[in-house]
Amino acid sequence: MVTLEVWYDQEPENDFGPGDPPILIRTEAELNDFIDRVLDETKDHEAPAMIQAVNADDPRSAVLQVGLGQTKGFIGYGAADGGWTHGEGDPDERVEYIYMGNVSEVRASVEVSIDGVRQGLVEFLGTGRKPSVIP
Repeated sequence: MVTLEVWYDQEPENDFGPGDPPILIRTEAELNDFIDRVLDETKDHEAPAMIQAVNADDPRSAVLQVGLGQTKGFIGYGAADGGWTHGEGDPDERVEYIYMGNVSEVRASVEVSIDGVRQGLVEFLGTGRKPSVIP
């Protein structure tokens, strides 16, 4: 298992400062608790939350861009062999997510079930490598 360094904060204490410390996740239970926390905190928001995660044990780690909606989300894997999850949405349609107060758009075709996103994050926590939910 690796340690995940996760960047997520709906209400940063120092909005224009150097940033709040990342959240460190070391176990699957901590990861599931964190995902549940994000889903709970954002359940009434117009757009779902987005987080970033890296393998804290590897300074050259790929960055995961992760959307966490109530029923759907996505994972983008930022590396040479990177890619995105593939769902059944329209690739010409855009959906909005919120990352630290900023709107980000992704193609609707990258959205998969939230269970698929959870599975991908668990795999990344276990290996630090590209999750199998990304073809």
